Amino acid sequence: MRIDRRQLLGGLVALAGCTPAPPARQDGVFAAGQPAALLILALAPERLLGWPRRPSRQALQLLPPGADLPELGALASGGAPADLEGVAALRPTLLLDYGDTDAAYAALAARVQARLGVPYRLIDGALANTPQALREVGAALGVAARGDALAAAAARILARWSTHRVDGPGFYYARGADGLETGFRGALAGEVMEGAGWTNVATGGHDIGRVAREQIAAWDPEVIVTLDRAFADAAANASFWRQRRGGGRRRLLLLPDLPFGWIDRPPSLNRLLGCLAFAGGALLARDPGAVAAPARAFQRLFFGIALNETQSATLVPRWIA
Repeated sequence: MRIDRRQLLGGLVALAGCTPAPPARQDGVFAAGQPAALLILALAPERLLGWPRRPSRQALQLLPPGADLPELGALASGGAPADLEGVAALRPTLLLDYGDTDAAYAALAARVQARLGVPYRLIDGALANTPQALREVGAALGVAARGDALAAAAARILARWSTHRVDGPGFYYARGADGLETGFRGALAGEVMEGAGWTNVATGGHDIGRVAREQIAAWDPEVIVTLDRAFADAAANASFWRQRRGGGRRRLLLLPDLPFGWIDRPPSLNRLLGCLAFAGGALLARDPGAVAAPARAFQRLFFGIALNETQSATLVPRWIA
């Protein structure tokens, strides 16, 4: 999760913004960013006060009814800066952030805790740390057994993902409507694919950034991976995106983005779905349906919703011809 210093400051001093009527919830937890909101939703949904950024109507249809909560803004990043007076009015018993734990985030946590007088927990959001995060937050929220159960499930997914690696293709992760934003090699945004043995061609940068079309052409990836359906539709017949230097045709893989992205958007528990999809080479075998049943099981276990046939169709990766 990247930090915007202006947003950080704004979140500390803003006197206007998202200030909804306080939900009628006891012992509520305020999610500092979207990744933390998913963690709370999975472990103790009745404790979640609201969303840093409210999911779309389509996303909410794939989540339990209790997820239909107001947008409150973010204390860290991933949403409009929260109004601290509004946060205080909600009377949270805990402020929770899940993601980067560097000095800037630690300083933010200390300052907000001092300002509001409410404990602020900062949890390491590294993908490999997911089981520990679930155990730690489960214990903090008084649902240790639930945390342990989800941690065990996450550990099984990560074990399969990390041990069933394949010699995967070179890929470019196309983010945004034009596909010209990407996660560079080693960034969190490419961790799901890279950890499964796929090679990120985007080098020479750090974290997430914009790149030129000429640079993408020079990298000449075998596969374009995206979460953006509009981009995939536009790129499907665009020679720039589909034609390789040697004359071959580049493959285009559209991964689900509902209720949350399978790669990031946000970088939280939803990345485990990406790990399920990329483990063992099922996608390379062009058998994306093989991950649909595990994805449904994941939604049921982590978010308590049994998807019908129509909803399940949104959980199928697509190779675009």
